[in-house]
Amino acid sequence: MRIGVRLGTREVHAALLHGARLAGAASAPHAAPSGPRAAGLEAATLEAAGRVLRGTAATAPSTITSVTWDISAPLEAALTAPAAGAPSGTVPRARPVAALRLVPRPPAVPAAGAHPAGLIRSLVAWRGTAPGGHDLFGTELAPPGVDAALRCAEAVIAAGLTTVAVTATGATARADHEVAVAAALLERFPELRLCLSHETGGLGLLEREATTVINAALLDPADTLISGCEQLTAALPGRPACWFATGDGGRVSGRRLCWLPVLGLAATPATALAAAARLAGTADALVVLVEGERVAAGQVREGLPHVESDLPGVAGVRTAAPQPVLTTAPARTAGTTLLAARTRHTADVIAALDAPGLRVAEEIVRLSRSATVLLRPEADLAATGAAGTEPSAWLDLLVPVGAAESLEEVQAQAEQRALGLVAAHGAEPGSARIVRSSATPVGYLRIYRLQVRAGSGRCVESAA
Repeated sequence: MRIGVRLGTREVHAALLHGARLAGAASAPHAAPSGPRAAGLEAATLEAAGRVLRGTAATAPSTITSVTWDISAPLEAALTAPAAGAPSGTVPRARPVAALRLVPRPPAVPAAGAHPAGLIRSLVAWRGTAPGGHDLFGTELAPPGVDAALRCAEAVIAAGLTTVAVTATGATARADHEVAVAAALLERFPELRLCLSHETGGLGLLEREATTVINAALLDPADTLISGCEQLTAALPGRPACWFATGDGGRVSGRRLCWLPVLGLAATPATALAAAARLAGTADALVVLVEGERVAAGQVREGLPHVESDLPGVAGVRTAAPQPVLTTAPARTAGTTLLAARTRHTADVIAALDAPGLRVAEEIVRLSRSATVLLRPEADLAATGAAGTEPSAWLDLLVPVGAAESLEEVQAQAEQRALGLVAAHGAEPGSARIVRSSATPVGYLRIYRLQVRAGSGRCVESAA
């Protein structure tokens, strides 16, 4: 049996699955304590989560094999929480970080190097540049400025910062400069923590930098939450496996999410979409989630939410991490949204997430001219979806293809790497499968953007 737990900013929800059947559910509010700021939302949330988890596990007729946590809400809240000095009990703000770009030449005006997104600027307390970077072919544009990077690191430490987000031009095609600079910085300053943009992939410099900065800023809040979740899971009888839901609709280990917490953002809509389709008894569906006066529509394909990268995320910032493709709209336009997104290959599933949403959902069903399934979930959809997740991996690479190797060979290597990640995340032996493998040419050049999605299930998409 499996348990899924969603940590909200105000409530904790749990769902118990016996195979594909919902066997139990529980929810509880949590209130931030009035004590020191160090015992803020994480402590309150984890205390409530412990009660809900133990209560849910006690109702299970057999051993709990795994607990999968959705911590996307507190992670997102940490990014947008008030600055230091806010009243006790509010969400602890993500730690400020330094941002280091490796580019062929620095901007003519220092201020021109700032990221255009306000959220990213608020998270970056120090910014600098050093020579380096590659073009789309992986050709070096400038030698790596290791000495300049070391001087930047000295300034970072003098500013009282400990975490650096490193983003190099062309790192998705060739990560050599990020790796070389990171090695030099850690040799001189082993106390620094470095997040490198090629670890998450992505095409655009700004998208990769935003992803890397967010990831770096979330390291401390994520570590606290993940450690607490792992301790609560380990305290259950039988010591079930502990996993964490991700924005691509899959799950990863706590160790991986500790280093790449940005992957945990957007997990709630991803797992909710998958759960709605599963409860409706279909693997391919247009799912409409209705909450209050808002609707969100997304596709589920072969049981997995349709996801892409380079989409607006927290505070509208575009990032390179995968997340569900959602169409959101006011309830009054829900009928138009449904018609625009419908295809003949999918069923329509409408899930009401609250009482006001149920009234809206019933009206949508009444107006719909197709066979539409109306769900009144008995448990939190995201918690239910988290319980049913399987291991996943997502790679987003830019690769030049020369005469020495074919596109098929390069793509096969990327697929094997993704399969290895899925196996490392706890997939049953022999169950790891390629879910999606696409190779998109970049303009007229012999350069391809590879996007590989792997999961623990049969292959459902393939394009080249």
